[in-house]
Amino acid sequence: MIVRLIVFVAIFFIGWWLYRRFVAFKGSQSPTKAKTQESSKKDESQESMVRCEECQTFTPRSHAIHDQDARPFCSAEHLKVFNQKH
Repeated sequence: MIVRLIVFVAIFFIGWWLYRRFVAFKGSQSPTKAKTQESSKKDESQESMVRCEECQTFTPRSHAIHDQDARPFCSAEHLKVFNQKH
Protein backbone atom coordinates (compact mmCIF):
# COMPACT_ATOMS: atom_id res chain seq x y z
CA MET A 1 0.00 0.00 0.00
CA ILE A 2 2.76 2.45 0.91
CA VAL A 3 4.70 1.51 -2.23
CA ARG A 4 1.70 2.41 -4.42
CA LEU A 5 1.36 5.75 -2.66
CA ILE A 6 5.07 6.52 -3.13
CA VAL A 7 4.86 5.55 -6.84
CA PHE A 8 1.74 7.69 -7.27
CA VAL A 9 3.38 10.70 -5.59
CA ALA A 10 6.54 10.23 -7.70
CA ILE A 11 4.49 10.08 -10.92
CA PHE A 12 2.56 13.17 -9.85
CA PHE A 13 5.74 15.18 -9.21
CA ILE A 14 7.34 14.03 -12.46
CA GLY A 15 4.20 15.08 -14.33
CA TRP A 16 4.16 18.41 -12.52
CA TRP A 17 7.84 18.98 -13.33
CA LEU A 18 7.25 18.17 -17.03
CA TYR A 19 4.26 20.51 -17.10
CA ARG A 20 6.28 23.37 -15.59
CA ARG A 21 9.10 22.76 -18.11
CA PHE A 22 6.58 22.89 -20.95
CA VAL A 23 5.06 26.14 -19.68
CA ALA A 24 8.52 27.67 -19.28
CA PHE A 25 9.43 26.59 -22.82
CA LYS A 26 6.24 28.09 -24.29
CA GLY A 27 6.76 31.26 -22.28
CA SER A 28 10.30 31.67 -23.58
CA GLN A 29 9.01 31.86 -27.12
CA SER A 30 8.09 35.44 -27.89
CA PRO A 31 4.44 35.85 -28.87
CA THR A 32 5.31 38.71 -31.22
CA LYS A 33 7.95 36.56 -32.90
CA ALA A 34 5.41 33.79 -33.49
CA LYS A 35 2.90 36.28 -34.92
CA THR A 36 5.57 37.78 -37.18
CA GLN A 37 6.44 34.33 -38.52
CA GLU A 38 2.76 33.57 -39.18
CA SER A 39 2.18 36.86 -40.98
CA SER A 40 5.29 36.44 -43.13
CA LYS A 41 4.02 33.01 -44.19
CA LYS A 42 0.70 34.55 -45.15
CA ASP A 43 2.40 37.36 -47.08
CA GLU A 44 4.42 34.85 -49.08
CA SER A 45 1.35 32.84 -50.01
CA GLN A 46 -0.84 35.82 -50.90
CA GLU A 47 -0.81 37.28 -54.39
CA SER A 48 -1.75 40.78 -55.47
CA MET A 49 -5.06 41.25 -57.21
CA VAL A 50 -5.84 43.37 -60.27
CA ARG A 51 -9.20 44.74 -61.43
CA CYS A 52 -10.55 43.71 -64.82
CA GLU A 53 -11.02 46.74 -67.06
CA GLU A 54 -14.28 45.35 -68.47
CA CYS A 55 -16.26 43.88 -65.56
CA GLN A 56 -14.37 45.48 -62.65
CA THR A 57 -13.92 42.19 -60.79
CA PHE A 58 -10.66 41.32 -59.06
CA THR A 59 -8.42 38.58 -60.45
CA PRO A 60 -5.06 37.30 -59.20
CA ARG A 61 -2.25 38.96 -61.12
CA SER A 62 -0.92 35.61 -62.35
CA HIS A 63 -4.32 34.71 -63.87
CA ALA A 64 -4.96 38.06 -65.53
CA ILE A 65 -4.59 38.66 -69.25
CA HIS A 66 -2.95 41.97 -70.20
CA ASP A 67 -3.23 43.98 -73.40
CA GLN A 68 -0.50 46.07 -75.03
CA ASP A 69 -1.09 48.92 -72.59
CA ALA A 70 -0.74 46.54 -69.62
CA ARG A 71 -4.42 46.79 -68.71
CA PRO A 72 -5.58 43.67 -66.84
CA PHE A 73 -8.55 41.52 -67.89
CA CYS A 74 -10.06 38.49 -66.18
CA SER A 75 -10.55 36.58 -69.45
CA ALA A 76 -9.79 36.67 -73.16
CA GLU A 77 -13.48 37.33 -73.86
CA HIS A 78 -13.40 40.53 -71.81
CA LEU A 79 -10.23 41.60 -73.62
CA LYS A 80 -12.06 41.15 -76.97
CA VAL A 81 -15.16 43.01 -75.76
CA PHE A 82 -13.04 45.88 -74.44
CA ASN A 83 -11.09 46.12 -77.71
CA GLN A 84 -14.34 46.18 -79.73
CA LYS A 85 -15.73 49.03 -77.62
CA HIS A 86 -12.59 51.16 -77.88
